[in-house]
Parts: sequence; structure tokens; C-alpha cells
Amino acid sequence: MEKLKMDNQIYSHYLSNPELAPLFGKALFRDVVLNDLLGDDASSISYWEGKQLARRFSLGSIEDVVRFFQQAQLGDLMLQKQSAREWQFTLSGGPVTSRLAIQPDATFSLEAGFLAQTAQQMIGVVAETEMGETPKRANGISLVVHLDPKDPVSDPQELKPMPIINND
Repeated sequence: MEKLKMDNQIYSHYLSNPELAPLFGKALFRDVVLNDLLGDDASSISYWEGKQLARRFSLGSIEDVVRFFQQAQLGDLMLQKQSAREWQFTLSGGPVTSRLAIQPDATFSLEAGFLAQTAQQMIGVVAETEMGETPKRANGISLVVHLDPKDPVSDPQELKPMPIINND
């Protein structure tokens, strides 16, 4: 019964707001269908699929990653802090806040995996991403990419980034 209630909340949340209505199909697929198919493994499989997507859509700069996230309707990505060991991002916007409104503990594993693999491809060291602590006043989530400068990837390949289309 709890799943049915959540599904009905997803439906009414997205379709009662004209600004969110275009995101309903993605929410239906991501938060209902994939969870039904993958069960308890949904989060870990989504993380690895995010990494696979980053291999398919190779990006050459953080600016390209930010634009790609917007184009894919994953949210508004903003780099907060960058060091040799860590990249800290905030992910916000309608796609994020609408998921959190229904499911406060929603995971963003697909996005985390994508960021990890993209960073790994860009700088050639092992990278993993986790959701960090997000301030309560923030309208989004924190994603922290952990980099290991002492652990280069075993088989580095030359990065051949795809061109990003700019329709502004």
C-alpha cells in the first residue's frame, strides 16, 4: 500500500504543477519503473549506469558537465570547491527539488556515477562520488567527488570529448 501511495504522490506532484509536468515521464520511469525492476539494487546499479553514461558521453570540462546536466534535465550543477583531492558540487533545480519533495531520502546515484567517471576520465586518477551533507536551507543536494592523485587509472585513454551543443 505504501508504494501505491508514493506512486499517487508522484503523479499528483508533477501533474498539478505546469512547470513540473514535463518531468513526469522521467520521474515515472526513474522512481517507479526502475525501482520495481531493480529493487534493492536500484541505487548501486544506477551509480554504475551513470559511469557507463559518462563513458558514452565523454565531456572535456566542468563547464560541459554543467551544460550536459541541464540539457539532460538532471538539474543545475554548480562547482562549489575544487582541490586535488575533491570536487564539491551542488545539484539543485526543479528535477532535484521535485524528487526531494516526494522522497526526502531520494538517491542521486546516476548523477554521482556520471560525475565520478567524468572526473576520472578528465584527470586520469581513480574517482568516486558520494552525496555529502547538504545544508537544510539549500534547495538541492551536495555531491562530492573524491579523487585519489596517488592512484592513476590502470589503462588511461586519451580523452576525446564530444562537442557540446549550445542553443542559448
